Amino acid sequence: MSTPGLLVAAGLMVLMLGTLSFLQKNTPGTERALRESKRMTLLPVRDGDRIELQTAKGKFLFQKDKGAEWRILSPVETGADGNTIGQLLSEVQFVELMQTFPSEAKTEANLQTFGLGRPSRTLKVATPEGELVVEIGRETPRPGGVYVRVRQPGSGEQLMVVQNQLVEAMDKELAAWREKRVFPLVVPEVTGWWMRQGALEVEVQKNPEGRWTVRRPVEAPADPAAVDAVLGEISALKALDFVADSEGELALYGLTAPAQSFEVKTASTNRILQVGLVDPKNTNQIFAKMADRPSVFTLARSSLDSLGKLPDRIRDRRLVTFPSPDGVTRLDFSGKGGDYRLEKEGEHWKLTWGENSRRADPKRVSRWLEALFQARANRFLATEDPAKLGFSRPRLSVVISWKDASPAGAQTKNETLLFGEEAKEEAYIQNSAISGTMATPVALARETPDGVAGWFARRFLPGDFGSVRGVIWTGGGQRREYRRGAEGGWVQNPGGEAPAVAGYAARVEGLEVLRWTAFSGKKDAFRPEMELVLEGDGGKKTRFSVGRPSADGSVPLLREGDSFLGWIGRGAGEWLRKDPGLPYSPAAAAPSGG
Repeated sequence: MSTPGLLVAAGLMVLMLGTLSFLQKNTPGTERALRESKRMTLLPVRDGDRIELQTAKGKFLFQKDKGAEWRILSPVETGADGNTIGQLLSEVQFVELMQTFPSEAKTEANLQTFGLGRPSRTLKVATPEGELVVEIGRETPRPGGVYVRVRQPGSGEQLMVVQNQLVEAMDKELAAWREKRVFPLVVPEVTGWWMRQGALEVEVQKNPEGRWTVRRPVEAPADPAAVDAVLGEISALKALDFVADSEGELALYGLTAPAQSFEVKTASTNRILQVGLVDPKNTNQIFAKMADRPSVFTLARSSLDSLGKLPDRIRDRRLVTFPSPDGVTRLDFSGKGGDYRLEKEGEHWKLTWGENSRRADPKRVSRWLEALFQARANRFLATEDPAKLGFSRPRLSVVISWKDASPAGAQTKNETLLFGEEAKEEAYIQNSAISGTMATPVALARETPDGVAGWFARRFLPGDFGSVRGVIWTGGGQRREYRRGAEGGWVQNPGGEAPAVAGYAARVEGLEVLRWTAFSGKKDAFRPEMELVLEGDGGKKTRFSVGRPSADGSVPLLREGDSFLGWIGRGAGEWLRKDPGLPYSPAAAAPSGG
């Protein structure tokens, strides 16, 4: 074949392929066509907005409102169950077509035979493409089918046989079509709500910043997660049965003066659920209604049990209100352990009592603030006798101050904690910013120091002491003096090299106490066995004595001029008493407070 012939043939082939591709794109596939051929209608039934249904159960009229929510307009005007209506429309849309009769079969005789002369059920659906009318006749001799007459735009009137599951989707009582959720809510849109139960009234409000606050029965912060959970429970309440659709006999249901009510407010609505008497025929149910609607229904009593305990459920159980431990700047203590103050200075905490001050252990303060911040009350005691709970003379009072950032500039805020009596597993605490007494786990109270000594750093040497550069050891009638040379090695003065002192100095630098206790100054309260003078960076110097072990084996240390004893373990006491210049075996003793 010549070249021009080949080009013509190739062009024809490309044209044919293009035409075939176009036809494939614009012609429904075989599978889709098969599915559609088995449908009763191709109208967009699920997009319908009005339904008329007449069955042996009654005559119903449904309308979809502007918010795409279905409502029942007849026989009563109320909310409709969108899921149930959606199931009906899906069944109409996808019910399987079993047989289609030719137009000549539409005779009066056949209509009577098929039960379509007087249909048992009629359904009308208004869709965007026109109205669909479905009339239901008798079941077919062949099980599973039912005769129907269908009128729809584009197809006119047709006689068909479809699966009888369509009948099941239509045959429902009024109660099945009704919206079962009696108080549907969009929780984030709620701005306030109330519960009234006898003399008890609970009021919860959301402020402009979105924080929830309990206004009644006490003024207190609310737990946002708990509030959302309660609103979710209210929104999930479902009617079990509908017993009346008029307000004529509300007294029979205890709804003229409801025993309990829930009022929820949003920016656009304000709705009230009223709860009445227990159903005498079924004591597991209770009568209720919405204040703006006449219908009376029943709810499960169990669904309201937890809602009756709202005050304890929704209160914020935090012991403190400061927003973050890192923001706390000052702690003022008073009580049995005396008066003292902790102030934050950069990364450190300064502890001050009387004319004295020293650095506190920053880790100890941080742990305590974090524990306080994370602590939650087990319960609230609003009416207990303060004296009975130990608040007439609290064991400890703590004023917590922090910086609060606000648009007007940083402001100092504070709250006061009072620590009362302790029970076996609980301690009682009051917060000036929170109403009532809180029963808390006892561990927090027991971990709170009673006095200044509880906040001291466990490291025995002062925080700014630096490295040990000189050691004067005196014990057992002997005195040894050691110095670290320019090259870093240790020598005895007088004498030669003393390399073992390097390890001794390192252990002293890391020495930590088990606890601190106040020292009365009496000689019989502390009997020294030896003395150490240590020289640090920049000419710093500290002198302390090592006392006799106590009955439990712990050893007291007393720094010169200090009014507190530091206690170390038996092992640390043993190596501390030994001559620094002698070799040391790590297995013999612990190099710290232990």
